Amino acid sequence: MSTDKERIAAMLALANHPNTPQHEAETALALASKLMQRNGWTEGDIAPKDAPVEETIIVETVVVCGPYRVQRYDLLYSILLIHSCTGYLSTDDDTGERYMTIYGRRDDIFAARTLFAAADLMGVRLLPRGARSWRISWWKGFRRGIDEALGSAREEYVREEPGAGIVLADRRRRAEREMRTYGPSLRRSYSYHDESASSYASGHAAGSSFGAAGRSFGSGVRGEIS
Repeated sequence: MSTDKERIAAMLALANHPNTPQHEAETALALASKLMQRNGWTEGDIAPKDAPVEETIIVETVVVCGPYRVQRYDLLYSILLIHSCTGYLSTDDDTGERYMTIYGRRDDIFAARTLFAAADLMGVRLLPRGARSWRISWWKGFRRGIDEALGSAREEYVREEPGAGIVLADRRRRAEREMRTYGPSLRRSYSYHDESASSYASGHAAGSSFGAAGRSFGSGVRGEIS
């Protein structure tokens, strides 16, 4: 009988295989994340102990399907930034499909995508009934709550690991430099949200309870600062 670690490793292999359909890859990531949360593991606990730390900045593309895609892409972007990655949202001129292009270390992108899969499922499960405008406001609050929860976990990690803040900031700068060098010219966009709205407050409370932060943003840091 396979162990939880073996099942997680198999699901992660499926999720990262180039021939796996997008919806199957996201489902596999979500299931792997659920098992990892239950056992208190991060991807560092699953990878072989002698696996080298890869510092190369790579590029991955993620497509988010289903309703409220704009708000869910915002959630993905927030998680990317916390994990020393960056990215941009664009639209395919032929199909009209929107996608996120991500820059970062492979381990950082993996950690961000795994947490996004868990947070996204949590949001879909907890999203209350209501008008579309109410639900959009809820999603914005939910994203903000998760952003704060993961940000607090990152700050705690940096306090506990002297030098980690410098390493993580450098990873983020390298990812941003790679995007500026090889990515398209980008422009910023802004959206307004009413933080006093009950829908936003409800979403914020739900996101603040997100407990999957772990130490996922610290993969390989200890070796770099030792």
